[in-house]
Amino acid sequence: MKNKELTTWEAACIITGYGVGGGVLSMPYLADKIGFINSLLVLVVAFAASYVLHLMIADLSLKTEDGGQIIACLEQFLFRGKAKKPLTIGFFVLLLAILFTNLTGYITGAEELIVSLLPVSSFAAKMIFYVIAAAVVFFGLKIVGVSEKVAMTVIFTTVGILAIASLIKGHNTVPMMTFSVNGILAYFGMAMFSMSAFFSVPQAVEGLGGDKKKIRKAIFLGFMNNFIIIVVINFCALLASTEMTEVGMIGWSAGIGTWAQIVGSIFIVLAMLTTYWSLSLALADIVEETTNINAKLAWVIATLPSLIMALLDLGNFMEIMRLAGGLISIIIAVMIVPAFINSRKEVPGSILKKNGTVICVLTIIAYIMMGVGSVVPV
Repeated sequence: MKNKELTTWEAACIITGYGVGGGVLSMPYLADKIGFINSLLVLVVAFAASYVLHLMIADLSLKTEDGGQIIACLEQFLFRGKAKKPLTIGFFVLLLAILFTNLTGYITGAEELIVSLLPVSSFAAKMIFYVIAAAVVFFGLKIVGVSEKVAMTVIFTTVGILAIASLIKGHNTVPMMTFSVNGILAYFGMAMFSMSAFFSVPQAVEGLGGDKKKIRKAIFLGFMNNFIIIVVINFCALLASTEMTEVGMIGWSAGIGTWAQIVGSIFIVLAMLTTYWSLSLALADIVEETTNINAKLAWVIATLPSLIMALLDLGNFMEIMRLAGGLISIIIAVMIVPAFINSRKEVPGSILKKNGTVICVLTIIAYIMMGVGSVVPV
């Protein structure tokens, strides 16, 4: 479990895998509200803001003395005085609760699709997903990196197949520009969510041996993968959908043909699987680093509760915690920036070539707008 070395592309795929989950498939519905051109412009802004914040996380991870996970970064550069220990413990407990339920969401979401693809029960579908997901994480960072790389190849292939079919069968006029303040905010919020990989960046930093050039490249490529997938899905879903559904794959595949539903389901299951790998690996490392327990026990703590919660069908609780998962993303973003500012004062040098106050303020504003976008009516 200690083979840590990653290639730049494997590190990039871990970052992509974290962000390419279910949020990506909600974006065509939102893009339809503002037009393809506006959605593309908003996506560029989201890409830039996400890239800067994740470079800040990488910088903190490089400078942190006791490990490099998010909690260790905040403990060293943000939490201060007598409240330092309680804040660290409290934040750790909050992260455990939210990440457990986020992981549970991927198991229950994948279960519905697996049942539609295979003649298995709901219980068996959950177990199939969990075994594949947790087993990969058990073998550590390198195996996760390789698995993410293979999965991303299949994801790009499925998107490519659906894109070609959309260009052949597409019958809609793609809306180019429609002005809607709420629509723009909602799309921006979902774009930022789909380009969030807070907990995967420390894995990339570790796997690339702290090489700043490779880290910057991996983060850029990781988000560029997401950018390309989102643009292709948006355009093709707008072109070929029979109707714009909130889960874009439903209306999109209906406009192409029955076979597209199978290909689309494979894409969604893989997207959930890659996010589970990235998130649970990060959680295992956070547990190991914070509690000083051995790696295997940290793996059990990081993955087993999500299976138990999925088998218990904690539906209403899951809905609440998924909302909390979005909120924790915003909280982390707002906390990362002041921690980064403190780190600039305490440890010289930075992975960011430009890291002035204006950049920091704009980054905070972007993540506040993400929070606004996640609650506005569309």
